[in-house]
Amino acid sequence: MRKRVHAQCLLDRISIPLKPKVPTEIPTHSLEPAVDPIQVRSIDHQNQYDFTRHHRHSYFEVMFFEQGGGKNLIDFVEYEVKSHACYLIYPGQIHLLSRVPGSHGYLTQFQLASIASPQLLRLLQEKAWSGQGAVLFEEDQEAMRKAMPFVELIGCHAQSQAPHRRETQQHLLQAMLYALFSLTTTTKTSPAIDADFYQFLQLIDLHFKQNQTVRFYLDRLPITEKKLAALTQKLRGLSPLQIIHQRILLEAKRMLVTGNQAHKEIAYDLGFDSPASFSAFIKKKTGLTASEIQAQMTEIHKQ
Repeated sequence: MRKRVHAQCLLDRISIPLKPKVPTEIPTHSLEPAVDPIQVRSIDHQNQYDFTRHHRHSYFEVMFFEQGGGKNLIDFVEYEVKSHACYLIYPGQIHLLSRVPGSHGYLTQFQLASIASPQLLRLLQEKAWSGQGAVLFEEDQEAMRKAMPFVELIGCHAQSQAPHRRETQQHLLQAMLYALFSLTTTTKTSPAIDADFYQFLQLIDLHFKQNQTVRFYLDRLPITEKKLAALTQKLRGLSPLQIIHQRILLEAKRMLVTGNQAHKEIAYDLGFDSPASFSAFIKKKTGLTASEIQAQMTEIHKQ
């Protein structure tokens, strides 16, 4: 019988730069209190926090740029901000937007709880796992033209006192996200993730800190080792163990650049039996030491 995994693991997937010798915790910001759980704002609105420093959000953020310019740093990847573009930032990701004068657009911000559709949750999860989660479209005036009415309607209902306005916002948000995924689906887009592979990824998100062996996951999947290996090779070009290691490495980078834990603490938190084995893992996967990665990420976030 197939075991089910709760969709909450989406947040675990999505989880930032500091001077290695002077650790400072990177802040995680929540939506402003006493306002709607779904919010629409201008890109250049006055934030309640210092947006010029790297940070995380506890919520999703969909950025629509009518006029581009600048850089968008999302989880160690730097994107040039294009015009007529849309970017998706997940909860917990390291983020820093540096705009140039004249760039403008809108933000739609929302909590995971605002998504009631299991199918939409899966689409969001698959996008996160695709390795191209940040970009929904770029330099696409037609996609922008189709998306903006949803943004405007969500924003209008935020100002309304009409009955059921929050329920209306929630349905509009979900319609907007479905539309965005439809607009960005092309023949080049990866096909929907196989159900068994999807469950494998969910299990990794839930257990990667405590369990790093393929056997642990096979015992919880309704498929054989051979079938799992064939799926991971077909859909990602990697072995099951390499996919587990990918997830561990991403979390290790996040923890290293956060800077508020010693390397020894990170090693044990990620399930390594010693700091030496953690260091060896980092060196093998990246060609750099943990300290070098920490310094490298710091420089990226300074720019």
